[in-house]
Amino acid sequence: MEDAELEALEASAPAWLTECKFKTPRRQLAAITRASLSATTLGPVKLVYAHTVGSELAVDFTRQESNYVVSFALAGTNQVTVANEQALCSATRAVILSPQMVAGMHLSDGYAQVHVGIERFALDRNLERMLDRPVTKPIRFQIDMDLTRPALASWVRGVKVLLEDLDEASGLSAVGAEANPWPDFLMTGLLLAQPNNYSEWLNQGQVNGFRPQSLKRAVELIEQEPAGDLSLSRLCSVAGVSARALQRHFREYVGLSPREYVQRVRLEHAHNDLAAGAGKTVAEIAYRSGFTHVPRFAGAYRERYGVPPLVTLRESATR
Repeated sequence: MEDAELEALEASAPAWLTECKFKTPRRQLAAITRASLSATTLGPVKLVYAHTVGSELAVDFTRQESNYVVSFALAGTNQVTVANEQALCSATRAVILSPQMVAGMHLSDGYAQVHVGIERFALDRNLERMLDRPVTKPIRFQIDMDLTRPALASWVRGVKVLLEDLDEASGLSAVGAEANPWPDFLMTGLLLAQPNNYSEWLNQGQVNGFRPQSLKRAVELIEQEPAGDLSLSRLCSVAGVSARALQRHFREYVGLSPREYVQRVRLEHAHNDLAAGAGKTVAEIAYRSGFTHVPRFAGAYRERYGVPPLVTLRESATR
């Protein structure tokens, strides 16, 4: 969208940014303000370039963020307010919003930004791979990003390289979704570079750490046979330890009980099949993933992923 009226930017916001309303009087804006926007998707990552010219803009988001959103300025400034916190997008500062935050923004005339949106559950899964254990609490980042810090400066340089790569027909960004390296770089780099509630774990090197062999055997069975018999007695038999020992190992090294971990793996299996459209109905996919009660599955799925399973299945048909 090039050189469009402000209304067009506001109308397109729900698809690429976040649903919002402009607070600046429209009569003041209509005659002078123009906007341009371009966007693309790389798997769980959305990249959006937005530029407004002609006037300062006051913007309020009208609903909570559902994913993680990083905004950094290419020109001008953006004052962001979330509850009692304020942060500035400028040449040396950026802002990251976490799910459930509602922001207000004040954009300078001529403000241009890159917006990096990352799906919440993709970031959760990336962190789980890094820690080799489930993420049991939402990831919450410090809202203000200091781009003079070496790690964040490197991350932003990487984003700018990606933006250049998007213009190359044979660049890495043209690789298929399964093999594309950019989403992993963006998610891993962000988790390592920007302070968050898991930074202590990451900084202490608690990544892919030790696990007892008995626990590994139980986890492998769960992940390889999510729809199979995963009763505590069978897990103990495969692990070769008592129920009390296995439950203690799960709590200590995984952060969940065996039953909770089984449900987490089955939900992820169902989510992947729903997102891929690998089934005609929610019930079919639920049963194939090890669930025997579809309404309970639907409730657990919505709690985990924020939407009913039918929404994910229908969205797969539009991709």
